[in-house]
Amino acid sequence: MKKSIIVVVVWLFSIHIGNSQTGTDFTFNRYSVTVKRNLNESNTFNLYRGQISVEETENANAILGEVITNDTILRFIPLVPLGLHQDYTVIYNNHITHFSLDLPKSYELQTITDIYPSSKKLPSNVLKWYIKFANPINETNVYNHIRILNQDGDTLSRTFLNIENALVNTDGRLLTLWIEPGRQKRGLIPNQQLGSVFQPGKSYKLIVLKTLKDKQGVSMSNDFIHSFQITEDDRKKPDINLWEIVSPETSTNDLIMHSNEPLDYGSVLGSIIILDADNKEVFGNWKFTNNEKTLIFKPTDIWSKGKYRIFFNTRIEDLAGNNLKQLFDNKIDDKDHLVHKNTEYILEFNIH
Repeated sequence: MKKSIIVVVVWLFSIHIGNSQTGTDFTFNRYSVTVKRNLNESNTFNLYRGQISVEETENANAILGEVITNDTILRFIPLVPLGLHQDYTVIYNNHITHFSLDLPKSYELQTITDIYPSSKKLPSNVLKWYIKFANPINETNVYNHIRILNQDGDTLSRTFLNIENALVNTDGRLLTLWIEPGRQKRGLIPNQQLGSVFQPGKSYKLIVLKTLKDKQGVSMSNDFIHSFQITEDDRKKPDINLWEIVSPETSTNDLIMHSNEPLDYGSVLGSIIILDADNKEVFGNWKFTNNEKTLIFKPTDIWSKGKYRIFFNTRIEDLAGNNLKQLFDNKIDDKDHLVHKNTEYILEFNIH
């Protein structure tokens, strides 16, 4: 067989994940398009995204891939699998045709399952959002699909920290969005020139456009809209001594912790350890409720009677990025900015 790398054009027909469909003298799926060769013609093959005309291909970028031929067939293998729920145009020997990669009926469209902070009232110096998706997301140009609108419906500029590689966890379902720190931190040039992103007393909407795709190239069915109001800024560190511990009343009950303010979802993950009276770690699962002000711990095994200690990593933050040790943003004369290097952050409880 002969092999070559070519640039391709797109056409429109139907396909299911993992299966091939047959058209006139061709078969196709996400990973290849195979056509019957006509030995009397040049066998030129191009594939493009979208349903376009021959004239429009002059200004379109063909899809890159590998062409393999023998005496009877031509097979095109795209460098990146074709996306589902998308239109394509194919030009083969000056014949044009279109196809779309339809979704199986069982396919679950991308949705947003959770957003943190979930509260509808946030401090003006809020620093991060965490968005949970049902399916792993396509990280390419993710910021193009997310925006913040003010109460007049205008899109705000310079809101997110637009980094080259989106902050997505290992399973591809949790996206971290940083509000531009240079605008949220006083004294920095972006803050002095543009001011803070949010103003107290104003209303805003965080919108994830339905154009954001999952790893299969499938868009969401609807835009996601999260409305919120802005309150005064938060310039105080979280204080665990103000938190309330509700000890389990029985060996099978959950441990409950009430914070006096909403906590930053991402910084809490993996930052709390419980040790029993023998200094052995108690394993289990944490979950947030009450707009991230309440944490509930369900142990893997039943509780034993005795004394327990809860250790908090100093990286735990509030919504403004203030952690247990220091403020995210401070002035030199602020006493609350001082770092106490040897301080341990521990709470205790007993099970009788």
